[in-house]
Amino acid sequence: MSPFGDEVRLAAERNVWLEARGLTKRYGGVRALDDASLALRPGEIRGLVGANGAGKSTLVKILTGLVAPDAGRVLVDGKPLQLARARKSLGAGIASVPQELTVAPTMTAAENVMLGHEPRGRLGRVRSGEVRRRTRDVLDSLSLDIDVDARVGMLRLIEQRLLMVARALSYDTRLVIFDEPTATVAPVEVELVLGTIEGLRRRGIAVLYVSHRLDEIERICDSVTILRDGRVVAAREHSPTHAELVDLLAPEREALERGARSRPPTAPQAVLLVRGLSGERLRGVDLTVHAGEIVGLAGVAGSGARELVLSLVGAVPYSEGSIAIDGRRLPPGSPLRAVRAGVGFLPGDRALAAFANHSIRHNVSLSSLARSSWGPFVDFSGERALVGSLLDRVKLRAEQTAPISSLSGGNQQKAIVARWMASNARVLLLDDPTAGVDVGTRPEIHRQILDLCSAGAAVVLVSTDVDELAELPDRCVVFDRGAVAAELAGAELTPPRLLAAMTRTAA
Repeated sequence: MSPFGDEVRLAAERNVWLEARGLTKRYGGVRALDDASLALRPGEIRGLVGANGAGKSTLVKILTGLVAPDAGRVLVDGKPLQLARARKSLGAGIASVPQELTVAPTMTAAENVMLGHEPRGRLGRVRSGEVRRRTRDVLDSLSLDIDVDARVGMLRLIEQRLLMVARALSYDTRLVIFDEPTATVAPVEVELVLGTIEGLRRRGIAVLYVSHRLDEIERICDSVTILRDGRVVAAREHSPTHAELVDLLAPEREALERGARSRPPTAPQAVLLVRGLSGERLRGVDLTVHAGEIVGLAGVAGSGARELVLSLVGAVPYSEGSIAIDGRRLPPGSPLRAVRAGVGFLPGDRALAAFANHSIRHNVSLSSLARSSWGPFVDFSGERALVGSLLDRVKLRAEQTAPISSLSGGNQQKAIVARWMASNARVLLLDDPTAGVDVGTRPEIHRQILDLCSAGAAVVLVSTDVDELAELPDRCVVFDRGAVAAELAGAELTPPRLLAAMTRTAA
């Protein structure tokens, strides 16, 4: 008789096909995961929630075979899964869709979906017809109308993200792990993502849904596991209410209350002046941002909001118009000149902002290193003191010498925010600054942004979070087809009115 006979029988009786038991993982003196367990049934959508650094990423990496636990095991159909072997996890039917966009833009949709396990014929040649056929079958199963021969770089961002789901399903998948799938998705496109995920449930595919967006957890999840400091503090076999989730995630609820902002009136000094800006995706844009002011930019994907930010930082050139900071005109397409003029940029993709193999200290001090240097010599004690004070301000507890890649995604975001706090930037461009962070970290980052404004910075905020755009900015400029379509401020700046302006529907 098999030594696993009893566990296989019990798993079948409970209809559990995957079960993680007692998973523990330490990184140096830090326990990232502590005796964590969860179970999944076919067709179940289980939410996995917790503050940044709670252990979610570590648990996902263990399930997908990227990290070996120090203790514990994972059972599939009651039989132990060989851990720290990504191919073994894939072979068991476990696939993941990461938060970051991972597509090859110069390849076709079919080549992206089948990437890494292309059907091959004699002499190892890729069978392109079979690649296209299998891709079409996967796309049809998801009800996605995407040309399998289209170059992925020419597709809409939402289509590129859904191709990542198709890639996960191109294996014999039984569990798909989604990591913040709507963190950088425009509000009107969230329904496409959630509808695709709900379709997986109907096909009997289990889903582990990692998200900080509690309204989505409440809406689509059948069950939820809550992590705090690496431990499972609660497991609900039903979807709890939003209020219950907040209580479980952040007992100090007063830290989450919005309250009234107490800031001095906006100074009359115009720091950023944009006039008649036109380019490949912009049409005659005018914008003025004053010292101490936060201006939000809203719009669906491709509307021009994010394109304007990229033009301001010099990443995308413009053909007509002008950009001036404190009266000094900026040339188009020159990021170095923009930084020298006092522009700071926090991109929505953390991979573009962080140097993964460098220490937390190096990443944070990057924008202010000149203040701790004399020529080629660095005052390391001064650098450490500065970084220590910045980490305290953003409430990030970590060893400065640890690589920034060892932090959770939300804590990496804190470190990058700390970098720009030390930069004395005159204009701070923020692209989804709280994407993928937990409900406790979000107000902390907002507080730091308000502090930068109080110090005289002009802030431009692009966000896919309508609530954030209604809450934080003094006013919000709405874009459509590369041009300014509306501007909301004061009592008019509410989520319903903002969403109405973005989608051109009645409020």
